[in-house]
Amino acid sequence: MIRRAAGIAGAGALLALVLIVQPWPELPQRVRVLVRTAPLELARRRLGGSGTAFDREYFVFLENARRRLPAGTRGVGLYGTPGTEPYTYLAGYVFAPRPVHLAPGALPEGWVGAIYGTARPPGVRILQDWGAGALAVESR
Repeated sequence: MIRRAAGIAGAGALLALVLIVQPWPELPQRVRVLVRTAPLELARRRLGGSGTAFDREYFVFLENARRRLPAGTRGVGLYGTPGTEPYTYLAGYVFAPRPVHLAPGALPEGWVGAIYGTARPPGVRILQDWGAGALAVESR
């Protein structure tokens, strides 16, 4: 009983702390955005969010690649993607639960390469090409 009361008190204190540090002037705007975008498809809501603001074209590429992945894809190798944290994090988020690796030397069996941009790495067979990107597998 004491542990439960301590847990409830701790949760209450944490909630109070979160509410105290909230940017209150932004709250009504955030609520309006949530209400306005709630009926939209998840990808469209994400496109307008702050998580993709650093490079919206990259998110469009990732979403195109995700929708085009063949069934049974075990993982995704990223080619042409900047190696900085926001890019790799967003790719991992979009392709989850599949693992994502940046520019692997060779794609493991069952993996598909997602190629960002127009350059095409040697030794791959293009599955789908849509100008701003492509999906490829190892030529075997």
